[in-house]
Amino acid sequence: MRNRRLWIAWGLFALLLLAFASPLATRGQGQPDARVDADVWAEMDARGAADVLIFLSPQPDLSPARRIMDKAARGRWVVAQLKAAARKGQRPVRTELDAMGLDYRAFWIVNAVATRVTEPQLQRLLHQPNVIRVALDKPFRVVKPPPAESFASQSIENIEWGVNRVNAPWAWDQGYTGRGVVVAGQDTGYQWDHQALYRAYRGFDPNDPLHPTHDYNWHDSIHEIDPHNAGVNPCGLDLAEPCDDHGHGTHTMGTMAGNDLDPSDPNWPEGANNAIGVAPGAKWIGCRNMERGWGRPSTYIECFEWFTAPWPIGGDPDLDGDPSKAPDVINNSWGCPSDEGCTGPEIEPAMNAAIDAGIVVVVSAGNAGSACSTVQDPPAIYPRSFAVGATDSGDNLASFSSRGPVIYNGETYRKPEISAPGVNVRSAYPNNSYKPMSGTSMAGPHVAGVTALLLSVEPSLKGRVEMVEQILMRTADPKTTTQGCGGDSSSDVPNNNFGWGIVNAQSAIESLSQPGTLTGVVTDTLTAAPIPDANVSLHPLSDPATTVMTTTTDASGVYTFTVDWGEYEVGVSKSGYADASASPVYVVGGKSTTQDVGLNPIPSSVSDLQIAIDGADIQLAWTHQDDTIVNYEVWRAMDAAYFDPASAGQKIGDVAPGLLGATLVFTDTASPLGDTTQQGYYLVLGVNSVGQLANPEPHVGEFDFALTPGAP
Repeated sequence: MRNRRLWIAWGLFALLLLAFASPLATRGQGQPDARVDADVWAEMDARGAADVLIFLSPQPDLSPARRIMDKAARGRWVVAQLKAAARKGQRPVRTELDAMGLDYRAFWIVNAVATRVTEPQLQRLLHQPNVIRVALDKPFRVVKPPPAESFASQSIENIEWGVNRVNAPWAWDQGYTGRGVVVAGQDTGYQWDHQALYRAYRGFDPNDPLHPTHDYNWHDSIHEIDPHNAGVNPCGLDLAEPCDDHGHGTHTMGTMAGNDLDPSDPNWPEGANNAIGVAPGAKWIGCRNMERGWGRPSTYIECFEWFTAPWPIGGDPDLDGDPSKAPDVINNSWGCPSDEGCTGPEIEPAMNAAIDAGIVVVVSAGNAGSACSTVQDPPAIYPRSFAVGATDSGDNLASFSSRGPVIYNGETYRKPEISAPGVNVRSAYPNNSYKPMSGTSMAGPHVAGVTALLLSVEPSLKGRVEMVEQILMRTADPKTTTQGCGGDSSSDVPNNNFGWGIVNAQSAIESLSQPGTLTGVVTDTLTAAPIPDANVSLHPLSDPATTVMTTTTDASGVYTFTVDWGEYEVGVSKSGYADASASPVYVVGGKSTTQDVGLNPIPSSVSDLQIAIDGADIQLAWTHQDDTIVNYEVWRAMDAAYFDPASAGQKIGDVAPGLLGATLVFTDTASPLGDTTQQGYYLVLGVNSVGQLANPEPHVGEFDFALTPGAP
């Protein structure tokens, strides 16, 4: 039973004082603080204390990062915004934690603090008004095998079937192996010196092979034994060098970058005995986020933070993090089930921050298929996650592969985004061995590897996460389904089974040498009618002031551009309408992108506004001449040479339009009439049903307030 004790000795006055001093409502009053998740109270009732994540305000707006095309600049800007918000928001809570003598871990990738508290300690922290949520930091089992399923046996080939299926060898033949790209994984750890992995480890120096550099290349977020596990961890805790206490992580990294042949060999990479990796020329770094398969939200957040700005072994995350050492793509072959700790958004801000910093974040869709709506665990359920389903060697979707759609925060999303080989995938395993495994955990690394190949072809794509994802999706081998998840038809692509299809390195790379098509229809938002002869302009997303090309819409309101692949903003203008724009718009080479734009018609301006003095009041009168107007807003501007609602001013009322041709009247009973220091303007603006304001009519509504009441 929950502790409902009240400190009666304080007296009624003290209780009232607390109620007004803080938004906190105690559990003893029967109104638990809404900022605290229910399972936090339950954990405290059961164990007396709880591991929690305390989320704080402010949370910075990182959306402008999408317009920064340089990865290094994008990363620096995002990290600076995150750290500034954390410093501002965490000081009061950290002061309280220090005063109570509690250990804690402060994060900057999300404005949050992880700690262990009792209920009285939590109540003390909740007096801080910028605490926005307290969530349980509960361990959960991350590495789960897919349901038992019989798969056809496969002969062992030197190039693994999945590597062949995504057309990686074609890219190798063109000279693209992932060189110059850094891939990353957060998982159970990695056997860095595995014969198929050590040459690709970023910390390995072929000139000094016995002394690898783990600073900035490895991080361990496991600081204690998980309560679900017994005994000591075979690798240990707070590791200074990579180790895998399970095997899952080593396997996933092998699929990304594994190859057991020395790159100096003329037959590399396809001549290897174990060409298991899609991008063997890439370098890899890693973070352990699970203790023998069990993780918790804080361990994942810590890894996301380290990836976004890696720091050296034993370094300070705030002072020593270096965003220039961040990877280009992170594979996440794990999920955080709701029944074991993740109730929704705990990890989402950290994942989104890594994306905003210019890192492609690949996640596994999950192994809960074959029913619809089985993509059900974070991070795959998050709108911005790049979720991957699993296919077999016959291009069939694996029965275990989770399907969409996903309902998250009341919105429905199609999932997964894409698919890749995930059945009987042979890859590296600890003790220099190899092992076949199945799951969407095996599919995700194929997509991460293809991402590395794409970036090695076009380094300017680094940091342009959304553009990379669009290329991978739009160039995937389309696959259809008759399962009908989310109402999909048998011809729909994308769909809630395969997403856009099976990732294809060759198609993605070839798209870079082709122009794309951008087309759309410009319509009137009030009538839905197409608008001919509208002016349409195309601008780089990173520099909207620059115009790439222009055109006009045809009689059907259609515009078309043939343009290089890239990120754009579309601008549209037409006399009688408010200017409009649409962004971001992603054009993929060899593909057609559709971006429709609606223009709001501008209501007629009030041109006959009459102003009269009625005693101490001012009376405005005008004629209702536009039947599209549903409301008139009346504004008063003081000491302004001219005025519009975008500048200083005060809205003083609304007037319903009435019948067309009617005279409308508004009386300002609080005017500054007689104030010899004031002069300015009245402004009456019509508003139509789409919320568009009329343009002010110049020199209408001018009024000198320095008049005597009653004297015109």
